Amino acid sequence: MVEASDAEHPDDVVDLAARLVRFDSENPPGNEHLCAQYVVDWFTEHGVDAELVPTPGTDRPNAVATVGSGDPTLVLNGHTDVVPADDPDEWSHDPFAGVVADGRLWGRGSADMKTGLALAMVAARNRERADDDQSGTLVVHAAAGEETGLPGTRTLIDEGYGGDYAVVLEPTEFRVATSAKGVVTYRIGVHGESTHASNPDEGTNAIDAARTLLDRIDEYDAQLRQRSDPLVGKAYANVTAFEAGTGSNMAVVPARAEFLLDRRILPAESIADVDREVDDLLAAAEREDGVATDRETVQHYASAGIAADHSLAELVRDRTGDLAPDDPWGMAAATDAREFVADGTPAVVWGPGSLSEAHTVDESIPVGDAERALPILSEIVEAVLSGELDG
Repeated sequence: MVEASDAEHPDDVVDLAARLVRFDSENPPGNEHLCAQYVVDWFTEHGVDAELVPTPGTDRPNAVATVGSGDPTLVLNGHTDVVPADDPDEWSHDPFAGVVADGRLWGRGSADMKTGLALAMVAARNRERADDDQSGTLVVHAAAGEETGLPGTRTLIDEGYGGDYAVVLEPTEFRVATSAKGVVTYRIGVHGESTHASNPDEGTNAIDAARTLLDRIDEYDAQLRQRSDPLVGKAYANVTAFEAGTGSNMAVVPARAEFLLDRRILPAESIADVDREVDDLLAAAEREDGVATDRETVQHYASAGIAADHSLAELVRDRTGDLAPDDPWGMAAATDAREFVADGTPAVVWGPGSLSEAHTVDESIPVGDAERALPILSEIVEAVLSGELDG
């Protein structure tokens, strides 16, 4: 086992990715600031213009860097936040140590997606240092809040850091994703009436009231599984958290239960239609089962997609070569590609590492994948900015 370089501003992709992993930028709560500031400092140290861009209404900044000028503009999009590491004792290596061992970089965010961000940073630095005349503009996003739907990438686009094309550097094992599912998370409350647990019939246990609603959600999920998209797969509805009676006396029948409903959205579905389906489900539970509820939307990522044979997708597949299958493909997870597509900017999702490593204990990425990705990404940048897609 070895630690990656301790250099403050390393120019090696693996060392830089390890350095980024060492920032505990868990979301929630949203600790991106130090990592974002480091991204700006790193670019400044390497002679690239960069700045922090605040996300409105928060103290969580985004970092952005720009190389070159003129058309076209290509955005390399990454995010600085990572999901919580939870209990570090369950990890083989400290999740924020940035350890390289057994041919892999280990740590929270190593796959999702600080290695992708490091690739974008080094590719931009290399382009800045190139001696030959170059056209086009390269923009690097280090956005805040991607894991919980904070509009970091949206903020950067709205502040003028969008482009003509975008590559979102999530871990895809080098496959080119042209579409992705969306997701909406609802917090649903179930109403009851509290009473002493020694006299349960004098109240209504919200947990009991929730049972029939959960059964309805199981039926809804079974129906959704009949819907499918050829690239991203099936729609789903899953309860991902449940809480009732916490923070109260143990002898009190709870008057309220809450749970999170995760609804995966196919490209052909709209959020308005999904909202309507969930509202109809809750209305049926109240009408037929006497279960009173309320709901709020916690977060929403729209589904997004471009044509599978779009010239950007074809170019990235061509440069990737035999490292990954070149058949049309979509992601089951939501990404910030949706923000570009919503603005009419073609975007693909591509990068080293596996999505199956994301959000897991002992998250890691093969060092060799990071090293192979850099020349490929550099070729993609050169091809796009030289006008190959505009000719």
